[in-house]
Amino acid sequence: MNKKRITMSAIAAAAGVSQSTVSLVLNGSTAVKLSEETRRRVVEKAAELGYQHKPVEHLPKGPSARKIAFVFNGLTLYDPFLDAINACNERAWEADRMLVTFDYRNSRELTELIEQEINQGDYLGMIFASSMTRQLPEMELNPQVPTVLLNCYMETTGSAERPSILPADKLGGYKMTAHLLEQGCRRIALIQGEPWMEANNLRLEGYRQALINHDLIPDPQWVRVANWSLHEAYEQTRQLLALPQAPDGIFCCSDYMAQGCYQAIAEAGLRIPEDILVAGHDNQMLASEMVPPLSSIELPYDEMGKQAVDTLLLLAQGDKPIAPLMKLEGELQIRTSTWRPSLA
Repeated sequence: MNKKRITMSAIAAAAGVSQSTVSLVLNGSTAVKLSEETRRRVVEKAAELGYQHKPVEHLPKGPSARKIAFVFNGLTLYDPFLDAINACNERAWEADRMLVTFDYRNSRELTELIEQEINQGDYLGMIFASSMTRQLPEMELNPQVPTVLLNCYMETTGSAERPSILPADKLGGYKMTAHLLEQGCRRIALIQGEPWMEANNLRLEGYRQALINHDLIPDPQWVRVANWSLHEAYEQTRQLLALPQAPDGIFCCSDYMAQGCYQAIAEAGLRIPEDILVAGHDNQMLASEMVPPLSSIELPYDEMGKQAVDTLLLLAQGDKPIAPLMKLEGELQIRTSTWRPSLA
């Protein structure tokens, strides 16, 4: 009789930490600084539950190899992209594979060492990831190593040999703006992050497209730059509320910035959602804990991570991926901040 496989979520619950922390500890990653006490507690709880690393040394290359290389460039402890790493870990474990993480930290020397390890080691393939949605510079990738690009792409992406998995940021911006319109808003402002970032610009495109599709002309004075800053979002909201025609809805391109928006609205003596609707993006934990709870679009990092592993397994078997470029949709999470029951 097979023993029940111990999941990282079970270990996380026992240790009182996040699944992301468990995956970092069990895979020996130093990408995020964790206390020795946290690492010790995770290891102890994993042992108590019967979790064991299976030996992976000296296994063959190709479809039967058990190790999957996950290459990325630095993260912070609260980076939402940790959800993607955790999902990759879970999916790899379900497929009887082991995810090995490599942080190249913008170091050319370290990158070369990682490439050497992957090319010479017993790896099924590589997932090359970016915590920020972006186009990568053209790189010399070993054609003998099956590779999936996660949250990034190359100019030549479109080949089944180098499939890319991205979030559908434009669709997310469209869906949230359309939701605000359905709730009766007609003067919708957008507080964006940094204009040079691709995810930011795609959300802006989605916002504009939703307005146009509802026969509204996007007003430039309602689009404000806050550089992902809570304080800047606060200042931009104050300016928006001081306009002769103030917005009746505000879409913030991150949940974090929405906190600053909330503060400015409260100081103006207005109520959410009675006087103005506010929406965010990313669906981070804080969104459901804000007062009132914040409507948001989730980042589909969990599903993206699973899809990356599934796609790599297909490539390793010589099969083609579902598509060379996959954009996954985040779910719209409707909460009190944008809900008008009279219009439901």
